[in-house]
Amino acid sequence: MIRLTIRVTDIENVMLLYSYIRIYRSDDRYGTYTHLAFVPLVPGQSEYIYDDITGTPDYWYKSSYYRDESMESALSDPAQGTAPTLYTGATYPNEIDFDTDQLTIIRKIRRYIGDFKGLSRIYLEDCEDRSCNYISEDNKTLELDEKGWPVYISLCSLSDSTTVEKTDLNDPVVQGYKYLTFSGTLMSGTQCVYDIINVWYYTFKYSDREVYEAYGDAMIPPNVPTDSVTQDHLILQASIDLLENMTSEDMTEDGATIRDDQSLYDPSPGLRERDKTIGRLKDILDALIDESIKNAIIAQAGVLID
Repeated sequence: MIRLTIRVTDIENVMLLYSYIRIYRSDDRYGTYTHLAFVPLVPGQSEYIYDDITGTPDYWYKSSYYRDESMESALSDPAQGTAPTLYTGATYPNEIDFDTDQLTIIRKIRRYIGDFKGLSRIYLEDCEDRSCNYISEDNKTLELDEKGWPVYISLCSLSDSTTVEKTDLNDPVVQGYKYLTFSGTLMSGTQCVYDIINVWYYTFKYSDREVYEAYGDAMIPPNVPTDSVTQDHLILQASIDLLENMTSEDMTEDGATIRDDQSLYDPSPGLRERDKTIGRLKDILDALIDESIKNAIIAQAGVLID
């Protein structure tokens, strides 16, 4: 889903001529835009929200003011909407603030490798006895159930009705996407210092930083001239590298088949499907490499026509 925010700077005068905002969509910034939806104008309302349920971050949008087929304003400049976040009340900072182009690269790679962010939560209330083993012996470190990055952290003391929301990368410090080390003490003896410890966090196999680093480390395809290497080459190569790393980790940690009297754990079907995905991406990359090499040859030598 994609959310569009449309602002009308002079709603009173606009409504003298028009009754709707008309929204158009295209899969290419400079492509053909087709009608998507009408949004009714409302007196006194300057901001309008439209959710494109089938939209993706790759789509581009334009809008116009509209009354009927005989009266429509010029189209706006093209713009992209935003994908709603999993957790809308985030206060803990991102690990890195990527720009739009970098986020597009990260999103494409995540789509190829199937590593979409999830959302998980740790909620400790009236905890004791090391709080179900979440809090480490240092009394300051909380362990996440899964690899992730926090998006909202609050510590509540009901005795004095105070709630502290964490908004600084230095408190807590995220260690290895698995541990949160706080500046203050979480446990005193067998009791929690806070009545409620509330942590929302995104889950993933690879963080945004790790995904973008894989893109930066991606090997330039052999035989492709440097000036012919495209973003698509590197995105595909980074996706293959991450999937192969994923397989290596899974084979090392969980690759064995385990059977007992009542159950069977066999990871091989999932590993085979991942191998198929890697093979498909390699085929796409090989085809792109062949096309780049041919284009480079044509550009350098031209084509002789008898």
